Amino acid sequence: MKELNPDKFQSPAPLLIKFRNVIFGKESPDIYTKITFTCNLFIWATFMLWNSVSYFTITMRSIILEQKGIPVAQIIQKRGLELGFETNTFLPRLLTFHAVAIICWGVVFFGLILLYRKKKQFSYFVLGGVGFYLGMSVFYLNLNYFLSDTTTFDKIALLVLIASITLHAFLMKNERSGGSISFFGEDEEGHLSE
Repeated sequence: MKELNPDKFQSPAPLLIKFRNVIFGKESPDIYTKITFTCNLFIWATFMLWNSVSYFTITMRSIILEQKGIPVAQIIQKRGLELGFETNTFLPRLLTFHAVAIICWGVVFFGLILLYRKKKQFSYFVLGGVGFYLGMSVFYLNLNYFLSDTTTFDKIALLVLIASITLHAFLMKNERSGGSISFFGEDEEGHLSE
C-alpha cells in the first residue's frame, strides 16, 4: 500500500507554482519584458472585465429589470437611436460586439503569455486581437460609437498597448540579431552595450 505524504495537502503553493510554470515557463524574462508584460496585463484586465460585465449585463437585462427596475434594453435602444442606428438593431450588435471582444481579449492574453516567454510570435496575437477589436468597434458598430462612447482612458490605453507591443517586438528583433533588448542600449546590470 502506498504511504501518504503528510505535507502534500497542507499548502496549495506547489500546485500554483506548477500551474504558473506551465503558463509562463520556468525562466523569468528580462526587466523590460516584465515591465511591458505587467503594464499590458493591467490594460488587458480592464478591457476584459469591462467587456465581460457589459456582455452579461445585456444578456441578463430582463432579470435586472425584474430585480432592480432598470430598463437596460430601453436605455441601450435609446442610445442606439442617438448614434444613428435603426430601432432594434443596436442592442444585438452591441451584444455581438462584446461577445467577440471577449474572444479578442482572450487572444491578446495568449499573446501576452508568449511575450512573457519571449516568443517572437507574441505581437501577431496581441496586435491581431486589438486590431480586430478596434475594427469591430469602428466598422461593425460605427465610427460615431467609437468616437463618442469609447472613453479617453480606453483610447489612451489602446494606444499605449499598441505602441509598447510594437516597440517591444522591435527590441526583441534587435536582441535576436545580437543587440540589446534595452531601448537605452544597456544590459540588465546597467552597462552600456556596444
